[in-house]
Amino acid sequence: MYAVVLALFSMVGAWVAWRRNPSYTARSTIRTVLVAALAIAGLIGVIVLAVNFSMNRSAPVAYATMATVIVVGSLAMIFILQAASTPKDAKLATALPASAKILHVHRQKVYHWSKVFAVIIAVCGVLALLIPGDAKYVPLTFGGMALLLAAILLPVLYSTTRTADRSLTALQLNPWVHWRYTPAQWQQWTEVQVGRLKATPPTFIFKRDWHKLAWACGAIAAGVGIFSPGTWLEKGLYVVCVCGAIFALVMLGARSEHRMPEKTAAKLHEIEPEVYFGHDGLYCDGGYLTWLGLSVYLVAASIDKRPPRSLLFDFEKVIPNPYGATVPLKIHQSVLIPEGADADIARLQRELTSRCPKAQIALA
Repeated sequence: MYAVVLALFSMVGAWVAWRRNPSYTARSTIRTVLVAALAIAGLIGVIVLAVNFSMNRSAPVAYATMATVIVVGSLAMIFILQAASTPKDAKLATALPASAKILHVHRQKVYHWSKVFAVIIAVCGVLALLIPGDAKYVPLTFGGMALLLAAILLPVLYSTTRTADRSLTALQLNPWVHWRYTPAQWQQWTEVQVGRLKATPPTFIFKRDWHKLAWACGAIAAGVGIFSPGTWLEKGLYVVCVCGAIFALVMLGARSEHRMPEKTAAKLHEIEPEVYFGHDGLYCDGGYLTWLGLSVYLVAASIDKRPPRSLLFDFEKVIPNPYGATVPLKIHQSVLIPEGADADIARLQRELTSRCPKAQIALA
């Protein structure tokens, strides 16, 4: 019962988040629901066939069959839903000249996670060889789970990041506007950015905001106590684990926020002092933000008149929340305005007004 309630909350949160997206249309929503229903029906049919096939087979054949169905079926579902749920105006431009060299900005994350999964699987394999008796099945189980996750997540992540890299490459080859800064300008801008971050009040202070965590943990405990099956000891351990994880994530977020000025300074010193504006999005400070995306989209653009003058872009990022309505995360991106950029700003006003008709564009 508790799982059903959480699933309903998750569905409502996803619907609210999609309804806020500037690419939302009733037609695209209906199409996505129909495609999802057909894909689920097809997957169920394949699972039934696989079960019937493996019933009278040996255990290795049965396990291999079901593992293949899980991996291939999951990948097919993800790619089908991605293609069906992405509106036409949110699709990234990936057409490139044959001679273009595709960037590897986003795919670096895939390489990192590939190494992480490889280390986990290797460690579990070594432990399984060293541990005697039935206890070896514990690391084997964790290693198998890591292998299954890697087989599903890494191809999806690689496909998504490769599309983003192709889009970024296309943007840099044919931008609306491209600004480069001198080392002195970039150093001054870095100091301004770091100073503003240091002056920003922290989002979470434990002595001030502990009651927010208490309310959330209390709601989880009540839901588990009322709806979840099992003994009170099992429920209590589950609540402790979930609330402990939430507390750890909140404290890690607060620590990361406290270190943000130093991390920002280090990042800005390492990247090229330039910014690109184009059809798909904005590449600035080493990050790529899309104007119209399913998870990140532009809501406003304006002039920040604080010295030195800059452009201020307000984005929303959708973060799934299984316990209620999705609350978009606000992202504020500032871009230093170089001298003699009036014509470029006027073009950005025209292009963004056309590209993002639901956003508030006030650059004129």
